[in-house]
Amino acid sequence: MTPRSLILLAALTACGGSRDRPDAATSAPTPAAPPALSFTSWTDRTELFVELRALVRGRPTPFGAHVTRLPDFSALSAGRVTVILRGASSEERFSTERPEVPGIFRPVAIPSTAGARHLFVEVQSGDGTATHDLGDVVVFETVEAARQSLPDTPEPAGRIPFLKEQQWQVEFGTEAATARAFRPSIAVTGTLRARGDGEVIVAAPVAGRVVRVGGAFPRIGGSIAAEAPLALLVPRLEASDRASLDLAVTSARLDVARATQERSRLYALRAEGAVPEQRVVAAAHIEEETRAALATAERRRLQFQSVEQTRSRGSGGGVQVRSPLAGTLVEVEVAPGAFVEAGAALFHVADLTRLWLDARVPEADAGRVSNLRGAWFEVPGFDQPIELGADAFLGDGHRIDPISRTMTVLFAVENPGVRLPLNAFVTAHLLVGESSQAVAVPAEAVVDDGSQRVVFVQVEGESFERRAVRLGPSDRGYVAVTQGVRAGERVVSRGAWSVKLAASGGTVPAHGHSH
Repeated sequence: MTPRSLILLAALTACGGSRDRPDAATSAPTPAAPPALSFTSWTDRTELFVELRALVRGRPTPFGAHVTRLPDFSALSAGRVTVILRGASSEERFSTERPEVPGIFRPVAIPSTAGARHLFVEVQSGDGTATHDLGDVVVFETVEAARQSLPDTPEPAGRIPFLKEQQWQVEFGTEAATARAFRPSIAVTGTLRARGDGEVIVAAPVAGRVVRVGGAFPRIGGSIAAEAPLALLVPRLEASDRASLDLAVTSARLDVARATQERSRLYALRAEGAVPEQRVVAAAHIEEETRAALATAERRRLQFQSVEQTRSRGSGGGVQVRSPLAGTLVEVEVAPGAFVEAGAALFHVADLTRLWLDARVPEADAGRVSNLRGAWFEVPGFDQPIELGADAFLGDGHRIDPISRTMTVLFAVENPGVRLPLNAFVTAHLLVGESSQAVAVPAEAVVDDGSQRVVFVQVEGESFERRAVRLGPSDRGYVAVTQGVRAGERVVSRGAWSVKLAASGGTVPAHGHSH
């Protein structure tokens, strides 16, 4: 490459060539000041925005290196930045061991020889080492030679300044527009619900008092094994206290003694022929009835004693309430000590490890679900959409609900770690066709600006452009851009409204650092 080509390349790669700052290093060029240059570069670890003057042999050249950590786009607060000038047979390095302020490093380069060089900036930090290749530059012999080869050019109209100090203080991020596969889909609403065989309401088998089994009473969120006892249900007693039961037993015993005595007396009289047989039979029957009443009274007292033991020990006596299903206790309808009627709901148990997505397809789109290729859906509060393959499709109802005018379509959803909540309302996209390629940007990069949809493109580290865009389909958090953005351009993916506010004027403060 000829020196003239290198000079032209240096001019072309100097993003925002004459973007001067109101300070000694970047004030309006004078005969003693070389032209201003700037570079922006990304690696997988860092973003680097560098401002400097054109390099001149033997002249100290401060670099204003703004280093942003990726992916959180925060200022790099500690590390080492090294400027590397690499020639055909030599290499010069100029380093600074710490930032002047968080994110801004100021190594000073003093090139010893003129000519073509390749410029690198190496960033070393606790995140590792990132090397930014800034391309070919020229070390000029004199300042005048630099000014003649790199004439100042005005910044293009419409650029939006948004300084690194501003970016680092707000929720901010950028992402390169890339070609992605977009799949035609039907946007529907849906609900995450338990499987048909994965949910049960445990009801009271009999009326009675609810008593805990063992230690703590079951609580919401607890894991339940199949056939595990949840509570004890002690049947309701007719008597209100122990004294009444004791009185009933004593009274029944007295009745038995009296009936036995009467039967014995009549037996003796019958032997003498003083009473008819019919009276003797009736007396024997009465005696049997009183004995049966005594047995009943004694059983009731024993039952009461069992309740008292259950209350004091937390176990024994009564009917155990068990879960027929292993899963998570998602609802508790009763408290220990409460009386419930037979059939009353006590516990709600669901297997949350595998749910169903109940998607409701509008009647107008019902004919498009005959060949579903899968689905994806978004849950409020979750960062990433959840993808479902074609094998997750369980079937559809083949019926339009007469009220909602929708058709039910079911998908199986694996839920490891039980992260997805039961009955969550979701936005689902049912995949119904072949995919196609398109340039994509994050959906949150698109901003409504009056009657237009716009994105903000980062043309260099602190300079942005407003672009009106034409959009295509959306898929998994991205939207296709058919006009307005090219592949490889970086768009503001987080904080687009902050850049829009800066574009409205009067919101950008004076630059907080010198170059």
